[in-house]
Amino acid sequence: MISALQQGTRTPRRDHAEALDAALNTGGTLTRLWQEVVNQRDVPDWFRDAVLIERRATEIREYEPLVIPGLLQTEEYAYAMLEARRNRRSREQVRQVAKARAERLPAIRESLPLLWFVVCEEAFRRVVGSEAIMQAQLDHLTELAEVGTIQFQVLRDAPFNPGLCLPFRLTSLGLTQSVVYAEHALGGETSDDPEQEAEMSALFGALQAAATAPDDSIDLVKRWRGEL
Repeated sequence: MISALQQGTRTPRRDHAEALDAALNTGGTLTRLWQEVVNQRDVPDWFRDAVLIERRATEIREYEPLVIPGLLQTEEYAYAMLEARRNRRSREQVRQVAKARAERLPAIRESLPLLWFVVCEEAFRRVVGSEAIMQAQLDHLTELAEVGTIQFQVLRDAPFNPGLCLPFRLTSLGLTQSVVYAEHALGGETSDDPEQEAEMSALFGALQAAATAPDDSIDLVKRWRGEL
């Protein structure tokens, strides 16, 4: 049985992980790993590394030009966005993915990472699903900011700004290790190359400098919410 677990030909249960933790005196490491794997069953394959990194983060800085960042999406917003491009997935599969996305933030909130987002104006003003869904999404975002769970800044539309690029994320795993995750049409790529991290960190700084201040950004979102 242990050989089958090692080779991945048999799926472990929680009691297997707990028994191995006890036998190997690993302090619950295998049980926590088992839980992480189970929690990712509805996460797309190409995003699983990013989710594992997310759960170990001390700081996440993210830029999103088109939609509300996935970590901040409500389940209904995520479902409406995913359903529009469902392709071969069933509605139930789309619902499961949307639920898994909405559960990502609660999974990391207890570790209190610094969460800072720069999001283009268009993402707040584009209605996804319906006006009611969008109102709930903007309310959720505003509440997260007002209680201090996140910081976000609105990057206003302008002829020249540093935001003419695809979404990316900078994740710090401690004082000495940072990881870059950059999205593209077919998924995304993760890199811990120091030069790439430094380049993207400088770009995020430029985005912050060009964006509206956090308190003023909250006021903007409230105004746009009221216009719906």
